[in-house]
Parts: sequence; C-alpha cells; structure tokens
Amino acid sequence: MHLVLARNQERNKLLVNAIMLVTLTSMIFIYPFDNQFRFTLGVAVLSTLLLYFARLSVLTTAILSGIAIVILRTAANFALGDDSFEEVVFKNLPSLAYYLSFGICFHVFRVRKCIDNLPVAILLISLADITSNLVEIYLRPLNVADSEAILGSIIAVAVLRAIVAVYWYALLCRYHAFVLEEEQRARYAELTMMIAKLRAEVFYLRKSSQDIEQVMEQSYWLYDHLQNSGAAPADHASSAAKALAIARDIHEIKKVYVRVIAGIEKILKSSTTDNAMKLSEILFIIQQNTQRYLAEMGSSISITFAYGEDFLTDKHYTIVSVLDNLIINAIEACGQTGAIRVAQTSADGHIVFRVEDTGCGIHPQNFALIFNPGFSTKFSPHTGKMSTGLGLAHVKNLTEALGGSISVSSQPGAGAVFVVTVPRSRLIINED
Repeated sequence: MHLVLARNQERNKLLVNAIMLVTLTSMIFIYPFDNQFRFTLGVAVLSTLLLYFARLSVLTTAILSGIAIVILRTAANFALGDDSFEEVVFKNLPSLAYYLSFGICFHVFRVRKCIDNLPVAILLISLADITSNLVEIYLRPLNVADSEAILGSIIAVAVLRAIVAVYWYALLCRYHAFVLEEEQRARYAELTMMIAKLRAEVFYLRKSSQDIEQVMEQSYWLYDHLQNSGAAPADHASSAAKALAIARDIHEIKKVYVRVIAGIEKILKSSTTDNAMKLSEILFIIQQNTQRYLAEMGSSISITFAYGEDFLTDKHYTIVSVLDNLIINAIEACGQTGAIRVAQTSADGHIVFRVEDTGCGIHPQNFALIFNPGFSTKFSPHTGKMSTGLGLAHVKNLTEALGGSISVSSQPGAGAVFVVTVPRSRLIINED
C-alpha cells in the first residue's frame, strides 16, 4: 500500500514538473502571421518529455499543459490592460484546442512505439503538430491572404520542432546511460575493494585457525603427559583435567573459525563474477577509492599511478589488498600534504610494484620490525590508541603467498619506498 502511494506521489510530482516546464517554455515564441497565432518552444519540450518519461499520461499531460498555458497567457495579457478579461480569455482559448489536439494525435499515432525508428518518430510528431496547428487556425481566424505561405510555415516549423524534440530525447538517453555507467563503475569499485579486504581477513582467519590447531595439540599433549606421568602427585590429576578442558575449549573455538571462514568464502564465491582483470582496471579502482578517502579526510595529498604493462591477472583482489594497504600507510605518513606515486614495472621475470611517498619516513632500526603483526609507531590523535600494526603484516603475508617478496628503503623525514616483487608466472594469465 505504501509502495503504491509512493509511486503515485512520484508520478504526480513528475506531472507537475512537466507541466511547469512546458508552460514556462511556451513563453518563448514568435508571431509568424499576426498578434495572436504563435509558434512556441513549449511544443518541442512537451514532445521530448512524453517520449522520455513513459510514466507520463499523454492526454493528461497535454491537456493540463494547455490549461496552464491559457491561464498564464490570460493573466499576462490581462495584466497589461489592453483588453477586457473576456476578450483575453477568448483570444487564448484556441491554444487549449491545440494542446488537446496534439495530445490526441500523439496518442493515436502511437509515437512512443516508433521511437526506435527516429525518422518515423519525427514524421509522426510533425503530423501531430501540423494537425493541431490547423485546428487552432480554424478556431482562430487569421488576417493572411496567402494560405500556401501559412501551410508552408506550419509544416516547416512542425518538422523543425519534431527534429529538436527527438534530438533532445536522444541526448537525455545518452546522459542517462552515462550516469548509469558511472554509478555501476563506482559500485563495482566499492565491491572490489570490499571483497579484497574480506579475502585478506580470510587469509588471517585461516592462519589463526592453524595456530589454534597447534595450541590445541599442545594442550592435549600436556594432558596426555600429565595423565601418564606415572606416580604423579595428587595435583597432577587436577592439572590434567584443566589441560583437557583447555583443549576442548580451543577445539570449539576452532570449529567457530572454520564455520566463519566457510561462510565468508561462500559469500565471496557467490558475489564474484569476474575471474580476471587488467592492471589498468585494478589501478583505476584503487585510484577512485583513494581519491574518495582523501576527499573525506580533506587532505591535499596528490597521488599518481603508472604502469608499464597492462597485463591480465586473476590475482586482482590480492593486488588491491597489497597496494591499498601500502597507500593507506603512505597517506598516514604524509599527513595533510605530500605526494604518493604508485608504479608498476617488469624486470627479470618478475612484476614489480613501487609505492613511494614524501612522508615522515621510517627509522632504519625499525625496518626489521615493521612487518611484524602488532608493531606500529602510529596512534590515533583522537583516541590516543596505538594502531593495530596489521597492515604491513597483511602485505607481507599476501606477497609471500604468491612467492614474492617486499622490501623498504627510507630515511627519517625523507619519505619511504616500498617495493613488492612477484614472479610473473604467479600473476599473469594467458601469457604466451
């Protein structure tokens, strides 16, 4: 019920806006013959709206537009004070006959059905316009002796307005397609970033599951060792029971991890339709995401991307995770100003990614620690809490999972350069 009401309200709002637009543009006109009959731009606007918005009722829109035009013109003429109110109404009523006739012809000719064939659509709109003008002329006698000139002018203007209406319709369709494509591209970029982050989290969940398995085995070994230690003291039985309880608890935690991993992987499989992407597409997605992030921060950091080889890869989510984490670290190192450059090159059978920044740099004594989980020198200025230190650990583990390596070079205050090197055979597909 609410959905129906919402649709009706939206349709009524569209109708009102259409009538207002047609009425206002009808005030753009020329007098071809005398001071009463006129050619207006509102007819072309009305045709365009009826073609583009299929929800608009042809007859209702045309008739209400005609009524609104008559009211507006009557008010304007009467305000000038040239004639009485009755005379002004009588002069403008034939305009209502025009729009009534145009709506009927537009509906009877089924112009909307022929919009895929533009010449036919132009012909039918022209015929509707010509017919409506003849109806108005019949109700509004003209002081013109040359009927051929009148008919020629009506035909020429009708064809011109029809061409303009169809052209505007085509422009609206092109614009709509462009906006839709941009929205889909933005949603695809967001989906890709989300899946990349989920895959990185699954990687750590799987690793943690293995660690839990090892702890569980050690707990069970301790239980078995205490249980079979021979003439054990009285408290050995209690220690063995505690060790067994720990092993059981860890086993339950492991089962939860397994269920979570399976659920996430199922979601990732069902939401992933692309098996491969080009590097240019990957970098475009990262660039769009980074620019949105910088805009939200109000940062003036500049970031550039370059690549030497636009290869096809099925490891696009891994590449997104690796570069995204390195870029976020570079942004945090730069603060509010600075520059970041992301570049891809090829060397000795490897694909190389470089992420350079002009930030605060890294002290050499921290090179061996920055890739350890939990190590961080950053903290939140709002909460005062230290960073989790998992970003670079993510990068290192994901890179090594592809058989690659990561290195860093930096000097305090002089920026940093992270270099990720991965074998070509692990990244590129369909390569001769």
